[in-house]
Formats: sequence, C-alpha cells, structure tokens
Amino acid sequence: MNKIIRETRMSDWQTPLSTASDDEIEEGLEHAHIPSLMTALMHLTGNRDHFKSVQPHFVMFAEEEDGLTEEERKLARGLALDALKKYLDEGCPKLSQPPSEDDVAAMNYITGEDMTPQEVPFLREELNLFAEDTRRVSVDSSAVPEGFQVVIIGTGMSGIMSAIRLKQTGIPFVMLEKNPEMSGTWYENTYPGCQVDSANHLYSYIFEPNHQWSGHYSGSAELNAYFNRIVDKYELRQHVRLNTEVKSATFNEQDNRWVVDVISEGEPDQLIADTVISAVGQLNTPKMPDLEGLDSFEGIAFHSARWEHQHKLEGKRVIVIGTGCSAAQFVPKIAPHCGDLKVFQRTPPWLLPTELYHQPMSPQELWLFREIPFYARWYRFYLFRTLAVDGLLPMMYSEPGWKGPPGTIGSANEVLREHLIESVREQVGDDTELMAKLIPDYPPGGKRPVLDDGAWISTLKRDNVHLLTDKIARIVPEGVLTEDGELHQADVIIYGTGFQADQFLIPMQVIGRNGLDLVSHWGGDPKAYKGTVVPDFPNFYCLYGPNSNIVVGASIVFFVECQLRYAMGCLKLQLENGYQTIECKKDVMDRYNEQIDALNRERAWGAPSVKSWYKNDRGRVTQNWPGTHGEWWQQTLAPDPADFTLR
Repeated sequence: MNKIIRETRMSDWQTPLSTASDDEIEEGLEHAHIPSLMTALMHLTGNRDHFKSVQPHFVMFAEEEDGLTEEERKLARGLALDALKKYLDEGCPKLSQPPSEDDVAAMNYITGEDMTPQEVPFLREELNLFAEDTRRVSVDSSAVPEGFQVVIIGTGMSGIMSAIRLKQTGIPFVMLEKNPEMSGTWYENTYPGCQVDSANHLYSYIFEPNHQWSGHYSGSAELNAYFNRIVDKYELRQHVRLNTEVKSATFNEQDNRWVVDVISEGEPDQLIADTVISAVGQLNTPKMPDLEGLDSFEGIAFHSARWEHQHKLEGKRVIVIGTGCSAAQFVPKIAPHCGDLKVFQRTPPWLLPTELYHQPMSPQELWLFREIPFYARWYRFYLFRTLAVDGLLPMMYSEPGWKGPPGTIGSANEVLREHLIESVREQVGDDTELMAKLIPDYPPGGKRPVLDDGAWISTLKRDNVHLLTDKIARIVPEGVLTEDGELHQADVIIYGTGFQADQFLIPMQVIGRNGLDLVSHWGGDPKAYKGTVVPDFPNFYCLYGPNSNIVVGASIVFFVECQLRYAMGCLKLQLENGYQTIECKKDVMDRYNEQIDALNRERAWGAPSVKSWYKNDRGRVTQNWPGTHGEWWQQTLAPDPADFTLR
C-alpha cells in the first residue's frame, strides 16, 4: 500500500473522530487499508453500492497490497471522507448489524473470493463484528459437584484462556506455573528481536482483540504485556501458584480424581483435581544440538531461549549454530555489535516475503483502528481470510505421479518455489555463492518457513558476518571444529537450535488408568483425538497437543480457542449428565489419526524426502494439522457423546 509519511499532528493522533477536522480525517485516510475501509464504509452508508466502484484484488505475499490503481485508491478515500463527514453531521449514531446478505457480500468483497456456504458460519464467527464472546461455553453451575476443581498446568496463552473459560462457568480452578511470572513463552523468550510470526491482529483472543499494537508483528515484551493485561482484567492472579513445577499427574481409579505432585517454592506439595488441563505448550523446552564436546567450550555459551543478557557481544567473536526462526530474528539484531559473526547452517529455511514484518504502526493507522467504526474488525478479517483461510495451503498439496523439478511436489508448489527463489535472487544480486546457500532442496512448506522483509539476507551480506555450511565435527575449548579440520575460534557460542517440540508434556509425567505412563505409552509417536483427548486418560485435556499445529495460516490462538471450546464442551457433557469421568474411545482416536496421517502424507511437510521436527523418528508427522481452518473449526464445535465412554 502506498503510505504517505507526514509530520504528526492531532496531538500525536489522539484526537477523537468526533472533533477531528476534515483535513485531519483526510490525512488519516491516506494511511487506510482500502479493502477494510470500503467494507467499513458499508456500515456508515447503509448500502454497498460503492463496492462496484473499487474492487480490490489480493496479491500473494503483499500483505496490504490491494491490486488497486492510485486513482482507485483516491476514489475510495474520497467516498470514505464524504461518508465520515455525513456520519459526524448526524451526531455519530449507533450503527446496527447489517443484513446478512450485506454481511456475506462484504466478506466476499474484501478478498475478491466468494465463500462457500460451508464457510459462511465459520467466517462470520471469526469476523465477530461486535466483539462478542462467540466461543464461550456455558455450563449449568448447579451441575458442578461441591469441591470440584480443575488444575491448569501452565499460564501461557492457552492456560490463561482456559482460566477465563472456567471462571466464566463458575467452575473452581487453580493455575500452576513453574516460572515466577505468567504468560509462558512471551515471558521466557527475551532474546534480541524475539517477536511473533503471526500478524498481531490475529494473535489475540477473539473476545479480547487488540488493535493498538506498536507494530504489525510485535515483540515478546509487548505480547507479554498484552497477556498480563488480560490476566488482570479477569482477575486471575488470585488463582495462580507461581514457582510451582508439576512433576507428575496421576489418575486415581478409586475416586476418579487426579493427584498432582508439584515442587512449589522449592518444597514438595500435592493437589487433588477432578480435571486436568495441560497448557504447557510446545515451544518451551530448548533443544541442544547433538554435538560432541558441548561442555568443553571455555567461552560463554547459551541457548537463544535462555538468553544471558549480562554478556555483551561488542567486538566479540560470536558463533551462532542454527538458522531457523529464532536465529533469523536475533542474528540481524546482534550482527552490528559483533566483531566477527559466523552462522552455521545445516539446512536453509524457505524465506516467505513479509513486507510488514519489522514495520511499526504509524500513529495514523492506530487512529483509524481506534476511530473508524468497524474498520479494525474488517482489517483483522482481511488478514484472517487471506493469510489463514487456506492461505498457502493449496500450494502444499502433492500431486499423484508428479514428475516436476526436484524440491517440488506439484504444479502449485513449483510455482511457489519459483516465486520464493526469485525473491531471494532479487536480494542477493550476483553473489552466486550466497545464493546457493540460501535455496533449500526440499519443497516449500516442508519445514517451518522464516518470515522475511530483507533483514536476514542484508545481515548475511555484512562484512563481519559469514554464513557457513561446513559440517560441525565437535565443540572444542576454543570454539567449533568442522569436519574439514578447520578451527573456528569464538568468544561466545549461541545455540539457535529450536525446541523439543516433539516431546509433548516433558518433563512432566502423566499416568492414567492401569498405571499407564502417557509419554512412555506414546513412545515417541504421540497421538490424540482432535489433538486434545487420549484413551485411558479420563478428564485430561491437552491443549496444543499432537497434530494441532499449523505450518501456514493464521495464529495458533485461533486453533487453541477452537480446541478449548471442544474441551469445555466435553466438561459440560460430563457434568450436566452427572458423570464422574469422560474418556475418548480408542477406536475413535485410531480412525481419526489414520485420516490425519493420510492427509499429512499428501502435504509438503509429509513428503518422504523431508526431515524436520514436524516428524518423529519413524517419519510420521506428529505436529501438524493437514486440513483447513474451517475444517478444524467444524470438528471442534462440540463433542459427540458417541466418541466417549462416560461413567
């Protein structure tokens, strides 16, 4: 989008719309996202005639590009100015819900694609024009037995949401958190450049939207602050025990309750729970590389997820091992300070062009979100519809009998690969050596991509930065020894080697019926029904569990919101029918996972040639949901009693 940067006025753009001048409104509109503006205009005018005048077209990898000419944008801004002036002249009347046909027409208009009838209820819920709590599940409070209690393990994004849902129902609960503060990964990860890789407007609860982010993709500190504001708003701190690590949760078959053993403030303790919700997440246990001599290095060494800020890097010889998402975030931040920086790469990531990745929100943009009725909701919907609803997913499908170029699985995937290669080529220029290092040999979507606005490649082109693909033999006291016999000396080694994402629930032990240890039972091949419930583990819910992750699309917040609605539905089914336990049937889970496995084998991340943390040692994809967002939404609306044994 063509943005005009001008001297900030309107008292740093805090003036409400009701007292803004025409010139000030006009200047604000220069920064508007036109598709969102046109759909918001429908509410102001009571009709959608202007849709015929300005028709946007979605452009891949251009997050705010609308395919419009400057003349069309000028026309749109003029229509909006006239409508806003009339709205102000009428005293800013309360705007009502538009007729359903207008609602649907606007949803189709904003991305230039017609929704299927199956998508309409799903997308209308996500649009959520009036910021209602559409995914809340009510439970009859009289059905909750006296002394009933839920234990929530973890206070990150999913743990906080779990607590809110339980508090809304009146069900007693306690939250357990191993750290001295809440908000999970956004408290723990403080490395330079740490930020979300989902558009901010999507990375917030549907019932607590935030449209005043400082950037399009905000950093960990701002996200930490957001979740803590939610904690305070819903008065959750009184329910949490900090500095409390769960060692085990054991199901007692005699009384159908869970015994939760913890170390709290350094002392052993025990809690009794009727239901346990595991909200421990995936990306929280650092993974160190399998290298000889890790403990032999005589300099400073740490994992990026446990950044040691007391160590300054100015002028130091620094080695970074890993080129995944974390490294792509912190390397550009530390490079200007290092004397010499060597980055060891085992496998290059695909770089997804993301022009807004480091771009701050202008004061005018924030004013538009705050002051223009329904503008923020439509902007969020635009991002969701274009980035999440299928998004790049159709380009991740394999084609039977495909004989295309290496590193592709189908014609659409080939198109995507060429597009991504060209994006890299434009940045690299004539440096053929660097170009060869940056192009993966696996299909796009095979591994987690890195969002790219040019920062990564421009950093690698610095004189003091060296991207190395030499295989590491071992870590030695002086630094890193590669297999060619070269010693790379270092003062500091930073491991950007990701997390033990495939080790669900570790280091916690979960023991169900008949003394069955869940992690041992999984044996490195975790499976659950809808990523949430497991046979032989009654009244136990695992959020962000097996096969509930996403490769491309919206944020994990959407997935967990749907998943938690399902879990709360299970709790409702149990309590309101007077059962002590609810437990998924094994045959139900097995059939479900057979379907999931079949679909994952047809996706880029399931290709036999691809090795990643998405797969276990047997080559089975344990992490990813292979379907669309709409399909996930549909299957998690409510539990089917026939899927469960109720006692």
